[in-house]
Parts: sequence; C-alpha cells; structure tokens
Amino acid sequence: MKPKYHSAKTILAPLMKLRSEGISVAQSLTATGLSLSILERPEQHVNLSQELTFLRNLRRVSGDPGIGLYVGSCYPLSVFGLYGYALMSASTMREALKLAYHFVELSFAFYEHHMRVEDGFVVMAMAADDYHAEDLPMLSEREMTATFMILRGLLGDDFHPAEVSFRHARQVELSRYRDVFGVAPTFGATENAMRFSLDVLETPLLQCDSDTAALCIDRCERIKARLSEEHNVVDEVREMLLLRPGYFPGIEAVAEKLNISGRTLRRRLRASGSGYQKIVDDLRYELAREYLQGTAMSIEQVASLLGYSDAAHFCHAFRRWSGCPPSQFRGAPAA
Repeated sequence: MKPKYHSAKTILAPLMKLRSEGISVAQSLTATGLSLSILERPEQHVNLSQELTFLRNLRRVSGDPGIGLYVGSCYPLSVFGLYGYALMSASTMREALKLAYHFVELSFAFYEHHMRVEDGFVVMAMAADDYHAEDLPMLSEREMTATFMILRGLLGDDFHPAEVSFRHARQVELSRYRDVFGVAPTFGATENAMRFSLDVLETPLLQCDSDTAALCIDRCERIKARLSEEHNVVDEVREMLLLRPGYFPGIEAVAEKLNISGRTLRRRLRASGSGYQKIVDDLRYELAREYLQGTAMSIEQVASLLGYSDAAHFCHAFRRWSGCPPSQFRGAPAA
C-alpha cells in the first residue's frame, strides 16, 4: 500500500534548501494550492498530486534532470517526525523495516514498496503506479534516494547497498549516482530495487528504546487512522487526474482504477455533492489560473497541459468559467 498523503515536510525540506540556492518559491509551488505559511503549519499534510505538481515544477524551474536524486537526499529520518522516531527506536533493523512498511502511509512513498529475501540478499523493490512516463525517472530516483537515506539514518554513514537498479535510462552523469549511493546503479533493469546483505537485518540499532518505540507506534497508528478517515472519493478522483498531466479519462476508466464500478463512483460523487465532470472542470480551471498567472507558458502550452486538442477549445472553456479570455486573465493583477 502507498500513502494518500505525505507530511508537508516532504515539500518543505527540499523547498527551503532550493530557496537558499536561488530557486523561486512561488514558481516551485505553482498550481499546488500551497504556500510557505501552509507548509509550515504543525502536522500539515499534502496529497500526492500536490507534491507531484511541486516536483514537476522543480524539474522545470531548475532544469536539473537529476532533481529526483536531489529531492530524495533532503530526507533525513528526522523529516518524518514520529514515523522516523519509531524506526530509530526499534531494537533491530528487521524490526525497523517492519515498522517502515506497516506505517508506509506516513512516509515519502509514491510507489508500492515490497521486500523479499533472495540469494542471501534483502531486496527492497519499488513498483510504479499509473504515472506519466516522463515523471517516472524523477519519481524513481527520488524514491530510491529517500529509501537509501532512511537506511543510512538507521545504520550509519558507512552503509552502502550491494546493488541499486533502475528501470529507466541514466539521467545524469554516473558520478552523481555514485556520490549518492556509493555504487554505480544498473539502468534498464527489470525493476527499481536496492539490494543489501541479509545479515544487515539483525543489526542492533544504537538508539533502541522500547518505551519511545511504544509511544511513537501508538501515535503513528492514530495519525494513520485519521488520514484514512479524512480521505474522500472527490480527493481520490482529483488525485488520480493530477497524476498524468493532460490526460482526463472517462469516468469508467477512473472507476476501474479505484476498483469500483462507474455506477458506484457516480453514486459516491453525488453523495459528496459533486460529479465527475464538475471535478474535471473545477480542476482544469484551478490549474489554468495557476499556469496563466504563475508561469510564462504560452496559451497553447497551457491548453495542452490541460488536455485540450487546441488552444481555441481551451479559450472557449476558460471564457465560460471566468467570463474573460485567458489572455485578459493573465494581464489582470493576481487576486
């Protein structure tokens, strides 16, 4: 299972580091519906679509094809609060990884994570969901680097995996990967995975504390339950639509991804006071406003990102939503 929400710190940590290097906060948060003041709230969470939009913005603004490596390296265990402290307080690495998978909803994960033992090695595999193809290298490298940072936080700076593999092609110079993982990854592999010796599972953790572990586990269970309750069907549909820019499938395709029938999805949306087309229109209008006032993208580029076949259809829809053409809206002062 993968999380439906992440701690806001998964955005805040890399954002603050990049801001110190001259990257614009406003451009980085375009179309996310977030601001620094929101991200800095205690126990603030963000949904996956907001964070994915943030990552796409970073890739565009920074021009760095290895931005996934950069972002993943901004995640020491302390970023994850109680989740991180629960892992650090475990008695052994085996117990810590059990907790890591049990509370994966409180982590950084975009992917489904699985662990197996194979030929004397632990294999931590990460399977991508239905993300846009151009996002997969960035997400995979972020996912792998963040996983490595957690392992290193538990085992110490001397830890290096025996092997790292990616399904995608190399994005940046090999030395940059070696600087992160201590080994040169394999590219074009059959899975995204990290391997290390089976013996590592029995490593005792230096910060083992049964009382702290029990307290953190209890709090993590409560947070996990609360996040599950807060997530509703409208959020799920919005999130699914945001995962693949420019792709707005029919309601039956979305229902299939949610493992329910189209009829059931329509009923649940009506019960929430919404409807599929309303969600699509609201989302397109929200993103259009952000793109028009937060970026220098052309009208044609915005239209394409929102799934329109041409700018004329987008302009017609935008006028219907806002009462003015996109060019006029772009020239107006931001509200």
